[in-house]
Amino acid sequence: MSGTPIEDLTPDYSILEQTDYKYPVHDAYFGYASRGCIRKCSFCGVPKLEGDQREVQPLSAMIKNVDALYGVKKDLILMDNNVVASSRFKDIIAEIRDLGFTRDAKLKRGKVPVQRRVDFNQGVDARILCKDPVYLKELSTICIKPLRIAFDHLGLRKQYEQAVRMAHGFELTELSNYMLYNFHDSPEDLYERMWLNVNLNEELGIRIWSFPMRYQPTNLKDRSYVGEKWKRYQLRSMQLILQATHGIVSGSPNFFRRAFGNTAEEFKSLLLRPHHFIFNREWFEKLDGRTQLEEFQALFVKMTPSQKAELLESLSLCQPREIKKLDASTRDIQIKNILRFYIPPIKEEEAEIWTRQKQKKKSAPAVPDDERVEDAGLQEELGFPSLPANAIEAGGVLA
Repeated sequence: MSGTPIEDLTPDYSILEQTDYKYPVHDAYFGYASRGCIRKCSFCGVPKLEGDQREVQPLSAMIKNVDALYGVKKDLILMDNNVVASSRFKDIIAEIRDLGFTRDAKLKRGKVPVQRRVDFNQGVDARILCKDPVYLKELSTICIKPLRIAFDHLGLRKQYEQAVRMAHGFELTELSNYMLYNFHDSPEDLYERMWLNVNLNEELGIRIWSFPMRYQPTNLKDRSYVGEKWKRYQLRSMQLILQATHGIVSGSPNFFRRAFGNTAEEFKSLLLRPHHFIFNREWFEKLDGRTQLEEFQALFVKMTPSQKAELLESLSLCQPREIKKLDASTRDIQIKNILRFYIPPIKEEEAEIWTRQKQKKKSAPAVPDDERVEDAGLQEELGFPSLPANAIEAGGVLA
């Protein structure tokens, strides 16, 4: 194979003008300081797609070309998979500083200077960060915002927590966090990782936004994979909760408890709620649907763990509009009694709930658009075909 590697080509910014969607980070340089990764994580596609870690051309060459073709950009978005593992890590950070992205750097544009930022948007490796303070010391010399750290499984808790505490020591207080789920983890594992960030936020006075990312094998063309410790119904529920939070897990204790429950057990119960109860939480928890939710809860708390397991299994094997048929497949009276709550409302009822709930809509804690991450799974089919196309935007209100 010959030719220029794609990472050495100048990005074509005209692509951003070919869609009605306005890409939040359009005012940025896009590039790589390194490619590949030293890790061989079984859940990750990078080893297959990019191979071992390797160096690329200096960033200055790419930025010079972009400046000449499209003008000076405010931010620097680097898509390295594991920049702290690079043998040239210090040189990379030094080059970023030389390019004008020092800590608190601003770009002069007209009368009002604008704040610049650097974002390694694929995250950095906690296992390397906590080995030597030099990594975070170097990162603290550039205008990195946010510092993204991967927390892919609970086995990384010690290294992850140490890396966050070290970052705080270097006054890196704006953090973001990727959380893989639906791999070898359980719902309880995910809850514990999310709750750790809430505790760290409170203790250290920092801001950590978490972004749960649903695992799917790279060789599957759809999002049909269900992890060994998850059920399909729970995954749908998780997607609905994330719709309400706009894909993020806030470090605010009150908002977290409202979205995910006070304990791991409450979180599991939430994942087993009827989906229209989750999607329209304001309606069923605070408005006219409250009586219906209370009736459901009164039956749910009387169920044994084995009954809940049977219910979860049954719900995971059918589509929302097929729930009525489940009544004939079980002899358990308590399950029969509670199944009626899982039947989705008819089209007119759902539309009315959506309209009235929208009037009382409150927003999730704000994350700047250019600091978010995109997870295509949030827009997958969630079992509400009767709703208008923009109903997702209004549903799942969290106060």
